[in-house]
Amino acid sequence: MVRFEEKKIIIEIDDPFPVDSWLVLMGGLCKMARFTTQDNICDNTFHAVIDFIGQLMPDFDTAKKMMK
Repeated sequence: MVRFEEKKIIIEIDDPFPVDSWLVLMGGLCKMARFTTQDNICDNTFHAVIDFIGQLMPDFDTAKKMMK
């Protein structure tokens, strides 16, 4: 989940293997940005990164409450 504090964005994700997952996801973000084309957009790395990004996103009402 994401929460906001003054001048900070704090991201927390429950994961049994946080270091391994972080390295895989960050590598995936870089790979996706560097090598995404119409031919490879269905690669498993692409889907893992999209899932990760989705976990970072609160819904609109939650995000508004986080600013209070």
